[in-house]
Amino acid sequence: MSLHRYQNIVRSSAIYDLVFTAAFAVPGLAALKIALLSDLHLWLGMTGSFPVFDTMHLFFVHLLGAIVVVWSVLRVVEPRAIFGLYDSAARFAFSFSMAWALFQGGTELVWFFLIPEFLWGCYQLKGYFDLQPAQRSLQAVEVH
Repeated sequence: MSLHRYQNIVRSSAIYDLVFTAAFAVPGLAALKIALLSDLHLWLGMTGSFPVFDTMHLFFVHLLGAIVVVWSVLRVVEPRAIFGLYDSAARFAFSFSMAWALFQGGTELVWFFLIPEFLWGCYQLKGYFDLQPAQRSLQAVEVH
């Protein structure tokens, strides 16, 4: 795989993250998005629980959302190969947490987040190891 192609994968995963998580970084939007997810959970008749979010829940949602936004913008602007490797590790950690939530009785909506999260992690991890060793370094950058 070429470095340029892999950087496009890293950038695409970052754009995916921005689209699906940016609202969680903004207090009013996060509450709205959570309410929509709760309504979707009910409308689909899914099993599992969907809690009512209070101030402290939203506080942690905003912190996580802000971190994801900053990390995503970094990968859009500087899609270094090593960032794809780090992002894969983060995605597997998130996937583990999502699976844990499912097995603890969380809403089945988590599947809609877990599956793409895990697949992005696998795609980036495989792509990283398909690169030549010199292309994997922290300094490897191809500008286009």
